[in-house]
Amino acid sequence: MNRVLKAALFLLLLILPCSLVYAEDNYPDTLSNGDLVIVDGHMGTGFYADRTSVVVQKYEPPMYQIAINVVGVTFSEDYWKKHQTYIGGPSKIAWVATYQFRYNWNRKTISYFADNRWIDWNINRDNTWADGNPRIPYTAEVAFITAYKMRFFDKTMGYSPFLREYERVIPEEFYQQLGI
Repeated sequence: MNRVLKAALFLLLLILPCSLVYAEDNYPDTLSNGDLVIVDGHMGTGFYADRTSVVVQKYEPPMYQIAINVVGVTFSEDYWKKHQTYIGGPSKIAWVATYQFRYNWNRKTISYFADNRWIDWNINRDNTWADGNPRIPYTAEVAFITAYKMRFFDKTMGYSPFLREYERVIPEEFYQQLGI
């Protein structure tokens, strides 16, 4: 029995990160004519970066500071039960929060403001709900692209401890979704 339990746990740990990576596939990519861009999705709530809210707070290349609102959008659980997706279903804005980011272009690093302090975002981690805040790199990238019409991370690679290999911080598909 103990062996079966270990095998089931191993399988769950193997499948769970894969399902988290593609969680956004269950949510609309954009809302409000493309102004709201999905940066994360979790348990019926889509987290959307609001491109109309971007404010450049500091422009001193290679240092930048940008603020952007993230909108929490709740979706219908009844719609989910019938269709196994939130795409096309009813939704409503539940909350709005402002995120602030600092960027160092030369080092390709970002930090974000939380709990009354600046926190360095670690490029070498798995950005899942279990390991941290998965919306940080995507929200930061939407803010930078909206402000300057260019990619910040672009092809920058980070190490995934789970996969034990390097992967792009921001997948190319995300940039294509943004049209850049």
